[in-house]
Amino acid sequence: MAFRCVLLWSILSFGSACLGQGLRISTHIYDLEKGAPPGLMVSSSLSLCHNGRIYDYIDAADEVVIFDPVERRFTILNNTRGLSTTLTFDEIRHKLDSLEPRTTKYIQELRSMGTPTAERTADAITFQLDPKFEQSYDPMKETLLLSSPSLTYRVETCPWAEVDQVDRYLAYADWTAQLNFILHPNSLLPKPRIALNEALRGLHGRMPVSVELDLRPGDTLHLRAAHQLTRNLSEDDHRRIAKWDVDLKSKNVKNVPFLSYQQSVLVSNSR
Repeated sequence: MAFRCVLLWSILSFGSACLGQGLRISTHIYDLEKGAPPGLMVSSSLSLCHNGRIYDYIDAADEVVIFDPVERRFTILNNTRGLSTTLTFDEIRHKLDSLEPRTTKYIQELRSMGTPTAERTADAITFQLDPKFEQSYDPMKETLLLSSPSLTYRVETCPWAEVDQVDRYLAYADWTAQLNFILHPNSLLPKPRIALNEALRGLHGRMPVSVELDLRPGDTLHLRAAHQLTRNLSEDDHRRIAKWDVDLKSKNVKNVPFLSYQQSVLVSNSR
């Protein structure tokens, strides 16, 4: 379950809106099906926003994902494996476009089986390709609800004065959902999270501070990502960023094509 939560981290997580002075976000993911409230903590991550980039460090994967909207690319670094890779936004779009016909074919194969389990799986994937949610917002509780028979999001929000920062965050969340699916094919398709981001845009200046993902009853997965926001970066945060930037240029880190990096990740996590 812990690895699965890592795969869903970008679907759930707050990420960061790029503030000039920096922003630090500590995220903890809880399995609400295990343990008493708030559930069993199964994963954690740290997001640091600095100089227009977002550095996301995921503990369980020992992986830094660097979002660079100016260069329109992600750079991924894993010091444990001694590997790094780069994936541009255009490459992400191309990969997703090529995957959709295969996904549609897989849905057809599932439906041809004629079993209840295969039919439920086909319904879930079909929904992820073209999600339709019932949407509601409670202004008293400041909560956004996106519900469907396949998947439900419950989001706690807070007002955020800098609307442009909200826009940057939502753009980041859109791209991260797409990257996550390409890097980890067993994770959710990106369109449900993109639909959530679009609903948040409609709230005009509100940030999500907690995102709950509920796949019941079709799946037992029920997770919540809680976020602690701190304006400005600490000296330790700046040291982390400087180290990651140096590591990317180190002779001990080999830059490889994305497919090679992906294969290394999948092989390592299957052991």
